[in-house]
Amino acid sequence: MKKIVKSLQYIALGAAVLVQTGCKDFLETNSSTATSDNVVLSSAAQLDKVLTSAYRQLYFNDQGQDRVYAGLPGLQMYVDLGGADIISHTNMGGNQVTAYTYEPQKTQTTGLPDAAIWSMMYKIINQTNIIIDALPAAQGDEALKNEIMGQAKAIRGLCYFHLIQNYQQTYMLAKQKPGVILRLNPKESENLPRATVEETYAQIVKDLTESKTLLANFQRPNKWTIDKNVVSGQLARVYLVMNNWQGAYTEAKTAYASYNQLMTKEQYRSGFDDVITNNYPEVMWAVQFTNTNNLGGGTQFNFWYNQDESYGEGYTDGPIYSFLDFFADGQYEKLFEKTEDRYQFWKRTKNASKEWSTKWAYNKYKHYGDADGAKQGNTRPEISLMRGSEMLLIMAEASAHLNNGEGLGYLNKLQTARGVKALTAVASGTPLLEAIYVERRKELLCEGVTGIYDLLRLQKPLVRIQETATYPEGHYTWGVTNLNGYVANSAAPMGTFPSNDYRFICQIPQLEIANNTALSEADQNPYSGTN
Repeated sequence: MKKIVKSLQYIALGAAVLVQTGCKDFLETNSSTATSDNVVLSSAAQLDKVLTSAYRQLYFNDQGQDRVYAGLPGLQMYVDLGGADIISHTNMGGNQVTAYTYEPQKTQTTGLPDAAIWSMMYKIINQTNIIIDALPAAQGDEALKNEIMGQAKAIRGLCYFHLIQNYQQTYMLAKQKPGVILRLNPKESENLPRATVEETYAQIVKDLTESKTLLANFQRPNKWTIDKNVVSGQLARVYLVMNNWQGAYTEAKTAYASYNQLMTKEQYRSGFDDVITNNYPEVMWAVQFTNTNNLGGGTQFNFWYNQDESYGEGYTDGPIYSFLDFFADGQYEKLFEKTEDRYQFWKRTKNASKEWSTKWAYNKYKHYGDADGAKQGNTRPEISLMRGSEMLLIMAEASAHLNNGEGLGYLNKLQTARGVKALTAVASGTPLLEAIYVERRKELLCEGVTGIYDLLRLQKPLVRIQETATYPEGHYTWGVTNLNGYVANSAAPMGTFPSNDYRFICQIPQLEIANNTALSEADQNPYSGTN
């Protein structure tokens, strides 16, 4: 793959030094089209602009596909659309529908991931590798160099974490199975084999651990920049997958210490769209969309069908484009007490079509655009990427496994903060863990950590129940027909995947196998099955 990868590395560097944005944009690079590669590689200040370019790709994937593959905000949709809790209509088409229906192109070698998750993450990794390789010899203040290096390693570790979760079975089942390609240096051979899953996770932990040390004294200027607390949160996520319960507990507790003031009822119900402006104290990491850095109308705020009825039922009737796509599944709605703060379910009974009027609209994600509710504004939300509540739930889960007597208290703390009346009472064992897993689904939907990621990590099957005349809140027919066991004329049609089915997992892109001499067709992931 020599020509392809080397070209991507030059593109990554060129994008950083050539792209120009508005002077007031928060991802401003102020770069000059006359800047040479040698100057960029020899200057910490210029490498900082390469870092900014890597952040841009991480948040917006502006050189790749949109919607569910549009950086981290897109992946927040992708991982839950593959689960059981979201229903997606087909009226707008696009990759958000494919992510829900499990059409073959979702994960096949020649499908969307060929130009989506794989290419998105490796473009970012290429940029971070340029930084990591050049920075030690670059001119500049040592403190600045540590800050740049720490963020670059954090981003690389994060990208490999998303890659390994999408391209192989979970860590505890697949340590010795082929994982992803560990490209760590822009000067090394591009023809590299797949590292094992265990080797991949070791590199992820190494990158994040070194990042945390480098960022120990870094005071970030804004919420979209990664700092030591975000790195601790990311390590906690990684250790959770690895079943390193002590590591998960320690890192989550470290991060939570600075973000332990949980959202109030009013804050949780405010739409999750102004989390930076409103300075919600539990938001650890977030990105702000602007006029020059945004996803247009391709955000989950556009796909969740939750505009107020007073605007009408058309997708152009409300304050932003509302695509009548996402609803909450009826089984998901049943997980909530109707009096708790998070119960924001309602039905669009004024809609003329039963395909929409019978489903549960869910107001967690609600945005009125930049026109303050006037028709039609731009979609410019602020997306939360990590919260204290997630850290609290990781502490609860890790504690339950460590049997340290703290798990129930952490779970009850979150339940109490959300207005739950029937608090979990069981103090240990599987019942406590199952209660924590449910609480993750309730609290963290579409925040990029539940859905297929938790199904794989926890080895739980995907189960979807189809809509019927007596259960209209269920999944659309197209959400179950590609799953196992579906019988259309059953009294209660449903579809399932076993917990380790390869249809959750993407195949390696065909171009990678064709051009990388270290790979052959024998290195390909199965399309389906549980081997």
